[in-house]
Amino acid sequence: MTRHVRGIDHVVIAVRDLDAASEHFTRMGFALTPRGYHTVGSENHCAMFANGYLELLAVRTPHPVTAYFSRFLDHGDGAAAMVVATDNAQALHRDWRAAGVPVAEPFDFSRPVQTARGDALARFRITQVDTAYTPGGLVFACEHLTPELVYSPDETMHPNGATGLAAVTVSVASAQLEAVADRYARVLAASTATSGEAERSIRCGDVDVQLDDTASEAKPGTAPYVSALTFAVRSLDALTNTLHRNGVATKRSGDTLSVDGAIVHGVTLRFAQRGQTKPA
Repeated sequence: MTRHVRGIDHVVIAVRDLDAASEHFTRMGFALTPRGYHTVGSENHCAMFANGYLELLAVRTPHPVTAYFSRFLDHGDGAAAMVVATDNAQALHRDWRAAGVPVAEPFDFSRPVQTARGDALARFRITQVDTAYTPGGLVFACEHLTPELVYSPDETMHPNGATGLAAVTVSVASAQLEAVADRYARVLAASTATSGEAERSIRCGDVDVQLDDTASEAKPGTAPYVSALTFAVRSLDALTNTLHRNGVATKRSGDTLSVDGAIVHGVTLRFAQRGQTKPA
């Protein structure tokens, strides 16, 4: 459908208390970037990887472009958005419109960053898909206009050994599974694979978007929602030691370690050793 989808750029966990979220994710072994201040009134910390990043986002001042996050936070913290990487947001907007995907006009914003050469502006161009089309969360595309100010190899090393995002799990009620899978496949410009009677999987770049009607049982009546994020790690044993040393409770099931509860701010975090990244 479009050559302008380049994979998953990042995922967003929306939080009401960014200080608390920063402390919690640091305890879990993520190395976070300094707090960023967007021109649209939001603030963030990011855990950077070679294949994208995890963003912790709070809304300081309401703005039309962050209205979805403000509404989302009325119901609590959680994984609120999945962001598509694109080399040309304007062209992707045209392609999505041509494919019948309801999408907002591209919008530019920025945030100040400090560099070795002084202050600079990291600039972004986004285009947001109507959330009614992708139930479970906001999907939008982000074109990095100044990628050299966002991605730094020095920021991709994490004490917990995480090397990148491997999967995003969206819990969907059974009756909606096929329709939602078709829409996500259209937005992500990828085909859908049946990975089980109650699961559909869409490979976008090097990330699996997993649509699962069984996980919705954990929060009846709330599906669709992003229920889990899976990260690849170098060693589950080393990760376990790091988390337990920092007082973080874990659960292990086969080749996957998971963290639940208040520390993860509304979404289950799963960790799988490299080469074993399929969600449990």
